[in-house]
Amino acid sequence: MMTNEELIQRAASVIAPRKTRNGLFADVGCALLSVENKVYLGVCAASGSNVLCAEQNAIGSMITDSVYRIAKIVAVWKDDQGAVHVISPCGNCRQMMFEMDKQNLQAEIILDHDRTATLEALLPYHDWWKKQG
Repeated sequence: MMTNEELIQRAASVIAPRKTRNGLFADVGCALLSVENKVYLGVCAASGSNVLCAEQNAIGSMITDSVYRIAKIVAVWKDDQGAVHVISPCGNCRQMMFEMDKQNLQAEIILDHDRTATLEALLPYHDWWKKQG
């Protein structure tokens, strides 16, 4: 299995920011390792009309291969000096990972070179449904 560092480097390798009149594209990169040990890459696309997260882009590539289970995933951003920063997935991305396969609750979300958290830890109330009244 790939290390956190290897996946962070793969995610950083696809960052190629492009500013447009109404958006910013490819300033965040993602590397996703499936349970089949295949890496999928993605970048963000933020236009004036919509936002596609880098994680969603990588997930879309994975789904295109009819794969739905994630082993590890990381998103990164580079600052003006080129330093790489790991970004935790937004709530929408977390929910998408959960809804496409509940076993993804055990997926490792890379938070640093030597630190991960499961998706379940980042979605503590994922199964909370309480009837009212």
